[in-house]
Amino acid sequence: MKKAQIQQTFIYILTIILVGIILLIGYKSIGSIMSKGCDVEKTTFKSDIKALVERYNSYGSLNREEMNAPCDYSKVCFVDANEVGVGTFTTTNKIIKDSVNAGIEQNIFLIKEGSPSITEPIGFSEAIKVDSKIICINETNNKFKIQFEGTGKYTKISNQ
Repeated sequence: MKKAQIQQTFIYILTIILVGIILLIGYKSIGSIMSKGCDVEKTTFKSDIKALVERYNSYGSLNREEMNAPCDYSKVCFVDANEVGVGTFTTTNKIIKDSVNAGIEQNIFLIKEGSPSITEPIGFSEAIKVDSKIICINETNNKFKIQFEGTGKYTKISNQ
């Protein structure tokens, strides 16, 4: 009788360990899938921005677009392409400032505010023009509202 109870207890312990391992593997897999989903969203956003900048550079064109904010990013910032590498660029965001002053070809940045704040460069376009060297557009209802104005050679970006 005691031998049967010991065997049953052993089976319960093995079952609990096995279920725990399965749950741990499942949790890690779901986390990996979510991370890859975020990478896909950022890549799609980057290619959409570049396509819109190229499409709307015709002189006199004025287009407003609503774009889905990738992941949990709350701002998208555009730096005037002529500022990259000049060495005198100033902004409150240290990562953007250092990147632009170092001449790294990045002038589109996503910012996730919080603790800690995350700034991620996502691309470069020589055709981006902004009025005050840099413009940051906040998301509203998980969308960025961006205005593209064609000047012929450049696409001027502003907030709607």
